[in-house]
Amino acid sequence: MRLSKKNLLAVLGLVTVPLLLLSAALFLLVRGQEDSEALGMILIGLSLMELLLGSLALLRWQQEHLSRPFKKLQDAAGEIRDGNLDHVLEPEEEDEFNRLFDSFEEMRLRLKNSAEEQLRTEQDGKILLANISHDLKTPITAIKGYVEGLRDGVASTPEKQARYLSTIYSKAEEMEKLVDQLYFYSLVETGRIPYHFTRIPAHAYFSDCRWELKEELDAQDMVTRYENRVPEDVMIAVDPEQLHRVVSNVVSNAVKYRDRNKEKNMIAFRICVEGKTIVTEIEDNGVGIAPEDLPHVFERFYRADASRSAATGGNGIGLSIVQKIMEDHGGRAVLTSEFGKGSCMRLELPVYEENANEPDTDRGR
Repeated sequence: MRLSKKNLLAVLGLVTVPLLLLSAALFLLVRGQEDSEALGMILIGLSLMELLLGSLALLRWQQEHLSRPFKKLQDAAGEIRDGNLDHVLEPEEEDEFNRLFDSFEEMRLRLKNSAEEQLRTEQDGKILLANISHDLKTPITAIKGYVEGLRDGVASTPEKQARYLSTIYSKAEEMEKLVDQLYFYSLVETGRIPYHFTRIPAHAYFSDCRWELKEELDAQDMVTRYENRVPEDVMIAVDPEQLHRVVSNVVSNAVKYRDRNKEKNMIAFRICVEGKTIVTEIEDNGVGIAPEDLPHVFERFYRADASRSAATGGNGIGLSIVQKIMEDHGGRAVLTSEFGKGSCMRLELPVYEENANEPDTDRGR
């Protein structure tokens, strides 16, 4: 057992004093004189009394020395049992219990971090459900209205009926996208995104993405510009479905937050190679993002303008999903924006090289 300097000096004092008294008693007894012998016997008695009292004091000190830290540990364990994870267990002095206290504190901090993370996850889930529930009301209300119109004969002509059915279908698609986002968010939270990586030519892939999104952009009267400077033989190792989700989320944001006061709403795609990186820039001339909001756009459930989001929809997880998928592909997403002028999302992916490390093709299974 390691003792502190203070305690060590106390123990040495309890041992040294009786030894000195015994030494003096033996010296007097050896002299053989009557008065010396009497004094020697007194000293022996004193040394024995000192040893007895010292032993009792040492025993009591040892009991207190052991019981006090155990009592502190017991109290700290009780605080944790009662849910107080902020109770700090601090050692009183440098002794053999320090390591035990440090281990207890490490356990407490881990429990606290775990509890806080669980609480954040629960709160995030509640926020997501509230946002999606709110966003589902609009298409559901529209579908009910148009179905009632069909049922009550308001849509009396084939053309009007076709328009009603087309609207119902588009609103059902909106609902499907919201449910898909909810499902995908659950995969993100549990770390089970179903990635299936494959090697594909970058030039052809982004051209296909552009054409797949063209119908949505044309429907919103968005003017599209497209520039692809990537050589046709340059390859990337990606999950085509999840990377398409990234591009689609960015484009949907550009459409959602377009500036309706401008004569033309524009979105531009620029794809090029910079060194060993494929760079895709998706730029719009929408409403842009305020400087104080820009650092937070990739945070889950962050919406810069609650009133604007309520009008346009959006649950605040689109860009966090973009960032997550890009990081899992070994790349990154960088957003620049100027309030009132528009935004530009820069997506960076590593060029595939034969001898380079590939992403784990079984990740998420």
